[in-house]
Amino acid sequence: MDQEERALLTRAAAGDDAAVRRLYRDHVDRVFRTVARILGSSDPDVEDVVQQTFLAALDGADRFDGRSKLSTWIIGIATRRALDQARDRWRRSRWQRVTEWVGLGRAAGRPDDTHDSKSLAEWALAKLTPDQRTVFVLHEVEGHTLAEVSAMTGTGISTLHARLVAGRKRLDAALASIGAETNSLPGGGGDDHDAT
Repeated sequence: MDQEERALLTRAAAGDDAAVRRLYRDHVDRVFRTVARILGSSDPDVEDVVQQTFLAALDGADRFDGRSKLSTWIIGIATRRALDQARDRWRRSRWQRVTEWVGLGRAAGRPDDTHDSKSLAEWALAKLTPDQRTVFVLHEVEGHTLAEVSAMTGTGISTLHARLVAGRKRLDAALASIGAETNSLPGGGGDDHDAT
């Protein structure tokens, strides 16, 4: 690692305005491109994640060990921040998508509609066994991989997969019993995306 880069980071972390500006100027284009590629160039959070990246680099300057180039370290921070942002957004929207699926896809017209959809989602999830509900919520709603769910629960991936498939079938049957369309449910009869 270039001693000049380490010194620049140290000065910037200590509050040297000129060093902060130079650090930003030297790396902002590459950080911006990386974040925009992960989140999408038109994503309104790109600039926030770029800013968070530089703040994290300054806050964590003492953790930079110099085994890699400074630019590599900063891009690593940017990548993790962008992925965290994308995952957080996806997880927040996932429960809403599930309630829309079980809410018969109708748009909320009254304030009670959101509550009704959520109640229907909870009713449908209650039809699953506790093991099926656990894997469904952790995987489909929270967005964890089956490997992550396996680590959380101490259950083998093949067992989790079998529970997930059985849970999807049980949800399909429960929703079909009340006339709900299930072909947009994950693993249901149709595509795994919203129709426009």
